[in-house]
Amino acid sequence: MTDENSTTIQSTNNTAKVAGLPDAFFHPAWQLALTVESYFKYAVLAIGIFGTAANALVLYALVAHHVRDAKKRAINLLIINQNLLDLSSCLLLVISVSIQINSPYLTGAVGYFLCAMFLSDTATYCALYGSIINLVALTLERYLKVVHPFWSKKHLKRWMIQTAMGFAWIAGIAANAPPAFIASRVEYGTCVSYFESQESDWILGSCYLVIFFFVPLILFVYCYGRIVVVMRRQMRVMAGHNVEGSAQMNASQAQNKRIKWNIIKTMIIVSVVFVACWLPNNILFLVLSFSVQNSSLVVGYYPTVFLAYLNICVNPFIYALKHEGVKSQLARLLVCRRPNDVEDEPGNNGTRTGRTQGGRTGVTHR
Repeated sequence: MTDENSTTIQSTNNTAKVAGLPDAFFHPAWQLALTVESYFKYAVLAIGIFGTAANALVLYALVAHHVRDAKKRAINLLIINQNLLDLSSCLLLVISVSIQINSPYLTGAVGYFLCAMFLSDTATYCALYGSIINLVALTLERYLKVVHPFWSKKHLKRWMIQTAMGFAWIAGIAANAPPAFIASRVEYGTCVSYFESQESDWILGSCYLVIFFFVPLILFVYCYGRIVVVMRRQMRVMAGHNVEGSAQMNASQAQNKRIKWNIIKTMIIVSVVFVACWLPNNILFLVLSFSVQNSSLVVGYYPTVFLAYLNICVNPFIYALKHEGVKSQLARLLVCRRPNDVEDEPGNNGTRTGRTQGGRTGVTHR
Protein backbone atom coordinates (compact mmCIF):
# COMPACT_ATOMS: atom_id res chain seq x y z
CA MET A 1 0.00 0.00 0.00
CA THR A 2 1.06 3.61 -0.53
CA ASP A 3 2.27 5.85 2.26
CA GLU A 4 -0.96 7.84 1.99
CA ASN A 5 -3.10 4.77 2.53
CA SER A 6 -0.88 3.66 5.38
CA THR A 7 -1.33 7.02 7.05
CA THR A 8 -5.06 6.80 6.47
CA ILE A 9 -5.29 3.35 8.01
CA GLN A 10 -3.14 4.42 10.95
CA SER A 11 -5.32 7.47 11.56
CA THR A 12 -8.46 5.36 11.25
CA ASN A 13 -7.17 2.78 13.69
CA ASN A 14 -6.48 5.56 16.16
CA THR A 15 -10.05 6.74 15.79
CA ALA A 16 -11.18 3.21 16.47
CA LYS A 17 -9.07 3.04 19.59
CA VAL A 18 -10.53 6.30 20.87
CA ALA A 19 -14.09 5.25 20.03
CA GLY A 20 -13.60 1.83 21.55
CA LEU A 21 -14.19 -0.01 18.25
CA PRO A 22 -10.88 -1.61 17.27
CA ASP A 23 -12.42 -4.76 15.75
CA ALA A 24 -15.08 -2.92 13.73
CA PHE A 25 -12.46 -1.06 11.75
CA PHE A 26 -11.23 -4.25 10.16
CA HIS A 27 -14.67 -5.06 8.77
CA PRO A 28 -14.77 -5.06 4.93
CA ALA A 29 -17.21 -2.16 5.00
CA TRP A 30 -14.39 0.03 6.22
CA GLN A 31 -12.53 -0.45 2.96
CA LEU A 32 -15.23 1.70 1.42
CA ALA A 33 -14.89 4.19 4.25
CA LEU A 34 -11.16 4.47 3.60
CA THR A 35 -11.82 5.08 -0.09
CA VAL A 36 -14.33 7.80 0.80
CA GLU A 37 -11.73 9.39 3.05
CA SER A 38 -9.23 9.69 0.21
CA TYR A 39 -11.79 11.54 -1.91
CA PHE A 40 -12.90 13.51 1.12
CA LYS A 41 -9.42 15.02 1.46
CA TYR A 42 -9.56 16.40 -2.06
CA ALA A 43 -13.07 17.73 -1.49
CA VAL A 44 -11.91 19.49 1.66
CA LEU A 45 -8.92 20.89 -0.21
CA ALA A 46 -11.32 22.33 -2.79
CA ILE A 47 -13.38 23.89 0.01
CA GLY A 48 -10.24 25.45 1.47
CA ILE A 49 -9.09 26.93 -1.84
CA PHE A 50 -12.53 28.24 -2.75
CA GLY A 51 -13.13 29.55 0.78
CA THR A 52 -9.77 31.32 0.83
CA ALA A 53 -10.58 33.18 -2.37
CA ALA A 54 -14.12 34.07 -1.26
CA ASN A 55 -13.10 35.19 2.23
CA ALA A 56 -10.21 37.23 0.85
CA LEU A 57 -12.58 39.03 -1.51
CA VAL A 58 -15.07 39.79 1.26
CA LEU A 59 -12.26 40.87 3.61
CA TYR A 60 -11.08 43.33 0.98
CA ALA A 61 -14.61 44.72 0.73
CA LEU A 62 -14.89 45.06 4.51
CA VAL A 63 -11.51 46.75 4.90
CA ALA A 64 -12.12 49.07 1.96
CA HIS A 65 -15.49 50.02 3.38
CA HIS A 66 -14.02 50.55 6.83
CA VAL A 67 -11.22 52.76 5.47
CA ARG A 68 -13.76 54.95 3.66
CA ASP A 69 -15.69 55.51 6.88
CA ALA A 70 -14.42 58.64 8.58
CA LYS A 71 -15.91 57.68 11.93
CA LYS A 72 -13.96 54.39 12.22
CA ARG A 73 -16.56 52.75 14.43
CA ALA A 74 -15.10 50.03 16.64
CA ILE A 75 -17.62 47.37 15.70
CA ASN A 76 -16.17 47.31 12.20
CA LEU A 77 -12.97 45.92 13.69
CA LEU A 78 -14.86 43.05 15.31
CA ILE A 79 -16.55 42.18 12.06
CA ILE A 80 -13.32 42.38 10.08
CA ASN A 81 -11.74 40.14 12.70
CA GLN A 82 -14.54 37.61 12.13
CA ASN A 83 -13.82 37.44 8.44
CA LEU A 84 -10.06 37.36 9.03
CA LEU A 85 -10.51 34.30 11.26
CA ASP A 86 -12.57 32.59 8.54
CA LEU A 87 -9.89 33.43 5.99
CA SER A 88 -7.19 32.03 8.27
CA SER A 89 -9.23 28.85 8.76
CA CYS A 90 -9.47 28.30 5.01
CA LEU A 91 -5.79 29.03 4.40
CA LEU A 92 -4.65 26.74 7.21
CA LEU A 93 -7.04 24.08 5.94
CA VAL A 94 -5.38 24.21 2.50
CA ILE A 95 -1.93 23.87 4.07
CA SER A 96 -2.98 21.02 6.36
CA VAL A 97 -4.75 18.97 3.70
CA SER A 98 -1.91 19.52 1.21
CA ILE A 99 0.55 18.08 3.74
CA GLN A 100 -1.82 15.19 4.50
CA ILE A 101 -2.20 14.33 0.82
CA ASN A 102 1.57 14.35 0.28
CA SER A 103 1.94 12.10 3.34
CA PRO A 104 5.56 12.94 4.18
CA TYR A 105 7.77 10.60 6.18
CA LEU A 106 8.08 12.26 9.59
CA THR A 107 11.28 12.44 11.59
CA GLY A 108 12.69 14.62 14.34
CA ALA A 109 11.31 17.86 15.74
CA VAL A 110 10.04 19.09 12.38
CA GLY A 111 8.07 15.88 11.87
CA TYR A 112 6.59 16.14 15.35
CA PHE A 113 5.57 19.76 14.71
CA LEU A 114 3.95 18.88 11.39
CA CYS A 115 2.12 16.04 13.10
CA ALA A 116 0.83 18.12 16.00
CA MET A 117 -0.16 21.23 14.05
CA PHE A 118 -1.09 20.22 10.50
CA LEU A 119 -1.56 16.47 10.16
CA SER A 120 -3.89 16.57 13.18
CA ASP A 121 -5.74 19.65 11.81
CA THR A 122 -4.86 21.56 14.97
CA ALA A 123 -3.92 24.77 13.15
CA THR A 124 -7.24 24.80 11.30
CA TYR A 125 -9.25 24.25 14.46
CA CYS A 126 -7.38 27.03 16.29
CA ALA A 127 -8.80 29.49 13.77
CA LEU A 128 -12.17 27.71 13.59
CA TYR A 129 -12.75 27.88 17.34
CA GLY A 130 -11.49 31.46 17.38
CA SER A 131 -14.13 32.23 14.75
CA ILE A 132 -16.82 30.70 16.97
CA ILE A 133 -15.66 32.79 19.94
CA ASN A 134 -15.67 35.95 17.85
CA LEU A 135 -19.17 35.16 16.56
CA VAL A 136 -20.37 34.85 20.15
CA ALA A 137 -18.75 38.22 20.94
CA LEU A 138 -20.61 39.77 17.99
CA THR A 139 -23.86 38.28 19.21
CA LEU A 140 -23.39 39.68 22.71
CA GLU A 141 -22.40 43.06 21.33
CA ARG A 142 -25.54 43.26 19.21
CA TYR A 143 -27.65 42.10 22.14
CA LEU A 144 -26.32 44.89 24.35
CA LYS A 145 -26.69 47.51 21.62
CA VAL A 146 -30.31 46.63 20.86
CA VAL A 147 -31.73 45.38 24.17
CA HIS A 148 -29.71 47.61 26.53
CA PRO A 149 -28.81 50.64 24.38
CA PHE A 150 -28.29 53.14 27.21
CA TRP A 151 -26.07 50.79 29.23
CA SER A 152 -24.00 49.85 26.19
CA LYS A 153 -23.55 53.47 25.14
CA LYS A 154 -22.19 54.30 28.58
CA HIS A 155 -20.14 51.21 29.40
CA LEU A 156 -19.25 49.40 26.13
CA LYS A 157 -15.89 50.90 25.22
CA ARG A 158 -13.61 50.51 22.22
CA TRP A 159 -10.94 48.71 24.25
CA MET A 160 -13.50 46.03 25.12
CA ILE A 161 -14.04 45.34 21.43
CA GLN A 162 -10.29 45.14 20.86
CA THR A 163 -9.89 42.82 23.84
CA ALA A 164 -12.59 40.53 22.48
CA MET A 165 -10.77 40.40 19.14
CA GLY A 166 -7.49 39.37 20.74
CA PHE A 167 -9.21 36.91 23.08
CA ALA A 168 -10.77 35.08 20.12
CA TRP A 169 -7.35 34.37 18.64
CA ILE A 170 -5.65 33.51 21.94
CA ALA A 171 -8.50 31.30 23.22
CA GLY A 172 -8.72 29.40 19.93
CA ILE A 173 -5.00 28.60 20.05
CA ALA A 174 -4.98 27.82 23.79
CA ALA A 175 -7.92 25.42 23.48
CA ASN A 176 -6.38 23.33 20.70
CA ALA A 177 -2.59 23.55 20.63
CA PRO A 178 -1.66 22.16 24.10
CA PRO A 179 -3.85 19.00 23.86
CA ALA A 180 -2.60 18.40 20.31
CA PHE A 181 1.06 18.49 21.34
CA ILE A 182 0.32 16.17 24.26
CA ALA A 183 -1.65 13.62 22.24
CA SER A 184 0.38 13.67 19.00
CA ARG A 185 3.35 11.41 18.36
CA VAL A 186 5.34 10.08 15.43
CA GLU A 187 5.45 6.31 15.01
CA TYR A 188 7.29 4.67 12.11
CA GLY A 189 7.34 7.94 10.19
CA THR A 190 3.58 8.51 10.44
CA CYS A 191 1.51 10.79 12.64
CA VAL A 192 -0.79 9.34 15.27
CA SER A 193 -2.86 11.30 17.73
CA TYR A 194 -4.65 9.86 20.73
CA PHE A 195 -4.61 9.93 24.51
CA GLU A 196 -3.49 6.91 26.45
CA SER A 197 -6.67 7.14 28.47
CA GLN A 198 -9.95 6.84 26.60
CA GLU A 199 -11.64 8.76 29.41
CA SER A 200 -9.30 11.72 28.89
CA ASP A 201 -10.16 11.90 25.22
CA TRP A 202 -13.89 11.66 25.96
CA ILE A 203 -13.69 14.41 28.60
CA LEU A 204 -11.78 16.71 26.24
CA GLY A 205 -14.24 16.07 23.42
CA SER A 206 -17.17 16.71 25.74
CA CYS A 207 -15.67 20.02 26.84
CA TYR A 208 -15.24 21.08 23.21
CA LEU A 209 -18.82 20.06 22.51
CA VAL A 210 -20.24 22.09 25.39
CA ILE A 211 -18.02 25.18 25.09
CA PHE A 212 -17.90 25.56 21.33
CA PHE A 213 -21.35 24.31 20.33
CA PHE A 214 -24.00 24.15 23.05
CA VAL A 215 -23.00 27.38 24.82
CA PRO A 216 -22.98 29.38 21.54
CA LEU A 217 -26.26 27.72 20.53
CA ILE A 218 -27.95 28.76 23.79
CA LEU A 219 -26.60 32.31 23.49
CA PHE A 220 -27.73 32.59 19.86
CA VAL A 221 -31.27 31.46 20.68
CA TYR A 222 -31.63 33.70 23.73
CA CYS A 223 -29.94 36.84 22.37
CA TYR A 224 -31.56 36.76 18.94
CA GLY A 225 -34.93 35.95 20.46
CA ARG A 226 -34.71 39.00 22.71
CA ILE A 227 -33.38 41.16 19.88
CA VAL A 228 -36.23 40.23 17.54
CA VAL A 229 -38.81 40.96 20.26
CA VAL A 230 -37.29 44.37 21.04
CA MET A 231 -36.85 45.35 17.41
CA ARG A 232 -40.44 44.47 16.49
CA ARG A 233 -41.74 46.34 19.53
CA GLN A 234 -39.77 49.44 18.51
CA MET A 235 -41.00 49.22 14.92
CA ARG A 236 -44.63 48.90 16.10
CA VAL A 237 -44.25 51.94 18.35
CA MET A 238 -42.79 54.02 15.55
CA ALA A 239 -45.49 52.87 13.12
CA GLY A 240 -48.16 53.73 15.70
CA HIS A 241 -46.86 57.26 16.13
CA ASN A 242 -46.85 57.74 12.39
CA VAL A 243 -50.44 56.46 11.97
CA GLU A 244 -51.81 58.54 14.84
CA GLY A 245 -50.18 61.64 13.48
CA SER A 246 -48.83 62.61 16.90
CA ALA A 247 -45.45 63.30 15.35
CA GLN A 248 -43.94 63.02 11.92
CA MET A 249 -41.64 59.98 11.80
CA ASN A 250 -38.11 61.08 11.26
CA ALA A 251 -36.78 59.66 8.00
CA SER A 252 -33.35 59.05 9.45
CA GLN A 253 -34.78 57.11 12.40
CA ALA A 254 -36.95 54.99 10.13
CA GLN A 255 -33.95 54.21 7.94
CA ASN A 256 -31.89 53.34 10.99
CA LYS A 257 -34.50 50.88 12.26
CA ARG A 258 -34.70 49.20 8.87
CA ILE A 259 -30.91 48.88 8.76
CA LYS A 260 -30.79 47.34 12.23
CA TRP A 261 -33.48 44.85 11.28
CA ASN A 262 -31.51 43.80 8.20
CA ILE A 263 -28.45 43.43 10.40
CA ILE A 264 -30.28 41.13 12.77
CA LYS A 265 -31.55 38.99 9.90
CA THR A 266 -28.00 38.66 8.55
CA MET A 267 -26.69 37.61 11.96
CA ILE A 268 -29.46 35.07 12.36
CA ILE A 269 -28.66 33.54 8.98
CA VAL A 270 -24.96 33.29 9.88
CA SER A 271 -25.78 31.64 13.21
CA VAL A 272 -28.32 29.22 11.71
CA VAL A 273 -25.77 28.15 9.08
CA PHE A 274 -23.21 27.62 11.83
CA VAL A 275 -25.59 25.41 13.82
CA ALA A 276 -26.67 23.46 10.73
CA CYS A 277 -23.08 22.77 9.64
CA TRP A 278 -21.74 21.78 13.05
CA LEU A 279 -24.77 19.92 14.44
CA PRO A 280 -24.24 16.59 12.56
CA ASN A 281 -20.63 16.28 13.72
CA ASN A 282 -21.53 16.99 17.34
CA ILE A 283 -24.49 14.61 17.29
CA LEU A 284 -22.23 11.89 15.90
CA PHE A 285 -19.80 12.46 18.76
CA LEU A 286 -22.59 12.01 21.29
CA VAL A 287 -23.91 8.89 19.55
CA LEU A 288 -20.48 7.30 19.40
CA SER A 289 -19.83 8.16 23.03
CA PHE A 290 -22.89 6.24 24.20
CA SER A 291 -23.31 3.64 21.41
CA VAL A 292 -19.85 2.24 20.88
CA GLN A 293 -21.18 -1.09 19.63
CA ASN A 294 -22.60 0.30 16.41
CA SER A 295 -19.68 0.68 14.03
CA SER A 296 -21.80 1.66 11.04
CA LEU A 297 -22.41 5.03 12.62
CA VAL A 298 -18.72 5.91 12.39
CA VAL A 299 -18.89 5.80 8.60
CA GLY A 300 -20.74 9.12 8.74
CA TYR A 301 -17.79 10.85 10.40
CA TYR A 302 -16.22 12.23 7.21
CA PRO A 303 -19.38 13.79 5.74
CA THR A 304 -20.01 15.54 9.06
CA VAL A 305 -16.49 16.97 9.10
CA PHE A 306 -17.01 18.06 5.50
CA LEU A 307 -20.08 20.05 6.59
CA ALA A 308 -18.16 21.67 9.45
CA TYR A 309 -15.48 22.87 7.03
CA LEU A 310 -18.15 23.97 4.58
CA ASN A 311 -19.33 26.54 7.13
CA ILE A 312 -16.26 28.74 6.65
CA CYS A 313 -16.81 28.64 2.88
CA VAL A 314 -20.51 29.60 3.01
CA ASN A 315 -20.18 32.70 5.20
CA PRO A 316 -18.69 34.99 2.51
CA PHE A 317 -21.74 34.41 0.31
CA ILE A 318 -24.01 35.42 3.18
CA TYR A 319 -22.11 38.71 3.46
CA ALA A 320 -22.18 39.29 -0.27
CA LEU A 321 -25.92 38.63 -0.51
CA LYS A 322 -27.16 40.30 2.69
CA HIS A 323 -24.69 43.00 3.72
CA GLU A 324 -25.16 46.19 1.74
CA GLY A 325 -21.71 47.61 2.49
CA VAL A 326 -20.03 44.49 1.11
CA LYS A 327 -22.34 44.48 -1.90
CA SER A 328 -21.47 48.08 -2.76
CA GLN A 329 -17.72 47.44 -2.54
CA LEU A 330 -17.91 44.22 -4.53
CA ALA A 331 -20.01 46.00 -7.16
CA ARG A 332 -17.25 48.59 -7.54
CA LEU A 333 -14.61 45.87 -7.76
CA LEU A 334 -16.37 43.42 -10.08
CA VAL A 335 -18.42 45.76 -12.24
CA CYS A 336 -15.82 48.56 -12.25
CA ARG A 337 -18.44 51.15 -11.41
CA ARG A 338 -17.54 54.56 -10.09
CA PRO A 339 -18.35 55.30 -6.44
CA ASN A 340 -21.19 57.64 -7.31
CA ASP A 341 -22.77 54.95 -9.49
CA VAL A 342 -23.10 52.45 -6.65
CA GLU A 343 -26.19 52.49 -4.54
CA ASP A 344 -25.73 53.40 -0.88
CA GLU A 345 -22.10 54.46 -1.43
CA PRO A 346 -20.57 55.77 1.83
CA GLY A 347 -20.12 59.47 2.12
CA ASN A 348 -23.21 60.57 0.21
CA ASN A 349 -25.11 61.47 3.37
CA GLY A 350 -25.36 60.47 7.01
CA THR A 351 -28.06 57.89 6.43
CA ARG A 352 -26.26 56.10 3.62
CA THR A 353 -22.98 56.08 5.49
CA GLY A 354 -24.68 54.25 8.35
CA ARG A 355 -26.38 51.88 5.97
CA THR A 356 -23.14 50.41 4.70
CA GLN A 357 -21.54 49.84 8.10
CA GLY A 358 -20.59 46.43 9.27
CA GLY A 359 -19.25 43.10 8.21
CA ARG A 360 -20.40 39.56 8.81
CA THR A 361 -23.32 40.84 10.78
CA GLY A 362 -23.51 44.28 9.16
CA VAL A 363 -23.56 46.13 12.47
CA THR A 364 -24.40 49.81 12.53
CA HIS A 365 -24.02 52.22 15.42
CA ARG A 366 -26.10 55.28 16.03
